[in-house]
Amino acid sequence: MQLVAKIEEIVDNLVRFNSYGSSAQTYEREFFIERLRLGKNFVHGVVQGKSFFCPSRFVGYSSCTAAKHIAFPYKNGSRTTPRIDHILGVHSTDAEAEEKYRELCSQLGIEPSNKDRRYWSVNVDQASLRSDLHSGQSGFPDEMAGYVEGATKKVYVNAYERNREARDACLKHYGVKCIVCKFDFEEKYGPIGKNFIHVHHLKPISRQSGEHSVNPVTDLRPVCPNCHAMLHHSDPPYTIEELTEIIGEVSGA
Repeated sequence: MQLVAKIEEIVDNLVRFNSYGSSAQTYEREFFIERLRLGKNFVHGVVQGKSFFCPSRFVGYSSCTAAKHIAFPYKNGSRTTPRIDHILGVHSTDAEAEEKYRELCSQLGIEPSNKDRRYWSVNVDQASLRSDLHSGQSGFPDEMAGYVEGATKKVYVNAYERNREARDACLKHYGVKCIVCKFDFEEKYGPIGKNFIHVHHLKPISRQSGEHSVNPVTDLRPVCPNCHAMLHHSDPPYTIEELTEIIGEVSGA
């Protein structure tokens, strides 16, 4: 995981973390409560009198999500705290922020940990509170969500045009093995697997505005369906490097 490099990334993480408090996903709500309760160093922002808090280990990694935080348990504040200090200034005790933190914990029925908490302050623009910051359980681009099996079914899906020439150019450059796990469909399945592979957009199409140009080499990567699903198990998606690191940790490589 890459460390944050600018204030905008910190604010983005702050807003995303707080969106988990009202998430439809139980594990995200529980994640929010537990991280809020156990945190020691928090980024604190205020919008229209409402305080937002986010622990350093979450806010310090670029495009962090609950899924990423859980997937990398060995990441800790020893790296994120110095980086946030560099961007926002040295964190310190803050009586006003501590009071707001305790008020929030009380509202949520949380008993704060017995820690000496320190804070960074950051300005949060109203425009930063975007409603699209949520965990995408159906973010995998080939999934469709429907209702009631065995009967007439309505399917609601966002469809985005994909350029076949861009896909072909991507595969010409990278080949047809999964860039993450190196799986080769033709090696496994013979002729029926020849040239079969998904192509992953490093910048999700759903987050682009209207028509946009795609560079097949810098914007696309060949991935197997399993790795493609796992990449989109986080919203924003895991990066290729993050998923490769996760596989390495699990396999002990």
